[in-house]
Amino acid sequence: MGSKKLDKSRRRFLIAAAGGAAALVVGVYLGTGGEKSLTPREAWGNDPGGWVPNAWLKIDDKGLVTVRLKHSEMGQGCCTGLPAMVAEELEVEWSQVAYEFAPVEAVYKNPAYGIQMTGGSTGTPTSWDPLRMAGAVARELLIMAAAQKWGVPAKECKAVNGQVVHEASKRSLPYAQLTVAASGLKPPKKVVLKDPKDYKLIGKELPRLDAPAKVEGKAVFGLDVKLPGMLTATVIQPPVFGDRLSSFNADKAAKMPGVKRVLAIKSGLAVVAQTYWQASQAAQAVDIKWEGVGHQSLDSDALWGRWEKLLGQDDAKEMFAQ
Repeated sequence: MGSKKLDKSRRRFLIAAAGGAAALVVGVYLGTGGEKSLTPREAWGNDPGGWVPNAWLKIDDKGLVTVRLKHSEMGQGCCTGLPAMVAEELEVEWSQVAYEFAPVEAVYKNPAYGIQMTGGSTGTPTSWDPLRMAGAVARELLIMAAAQKWGVPAKECKAVNGQVVHEASKRSLPYAQLTVAASGLKPPKKVVLKDPKDYKLIGKELPRLDAPAKVEGKAVFGLDVKLPGMLTATVIQPPVFGDRLSSFNADKAAKMPGVKRVLAIKSGLAVVAQTYWQASQAAQAVDIKWEGVGHQSLDSDALWGRWEKLLGQDDAKEMFAQ
């Protein structure tokens, strides 16, 4: 199928398709914004393992900075790109940074859609300001805590590589020794974000934070999740979009190890088994006949042409101007 035209507006297509395959919805909120507003400590579940200045980061007693991600890793590198935003403003070494995925809470909604989800190329744009601000606020609180300990003006101190430095007296304190004092301070109303020309991490090539766990086989994927009594269903969909199930014979599949049921569903067939592998293998053994609905001749160019025609030439030109 032709894809030349799709390339020129991939971002717009993804945004339009965010309700389907281009998005991963973690937690859908059916309300319209009336959820309880969480404090930073509540958002972290009253985690006693460190200082939590806001819902986005935690610094433990060893100086490790854990950044909480509201977006899921889908190959786009959010486990590295998003923590880098916090680390840049917080002024910490990359080796001091870790991450974890946020739980389902209203504070972690994707503001582009009003639900907690990943998709539509919105991860970086919707995290850019909140994560940098989170890092900057934590940085300033740590600077204020150090200045109070030393009895000097905060403007004479600066954050450097995970510590606060007072150059005039050649004193310094690591973040780990300042978190208790910083936790009792009131966050500043305004903070100054770094000039892009001073970036050390953002836009640079960094070791991916999620790489070690994946290489060592420790990463937990959806496929790895095991719960008591859990079954796995593999869906068999028609080879052409829109085709309907005509008939099927699952006699062979039903006798295969672990298979519990083969049933027709709205989008095709579902094979339910004890494990993914059993369901996947059984799915290949089902004899299926599909009823075509006339879409076999469609390709990307034909669909795109129809879309432009339906939009109207003026609307299409404006939409694809970028």
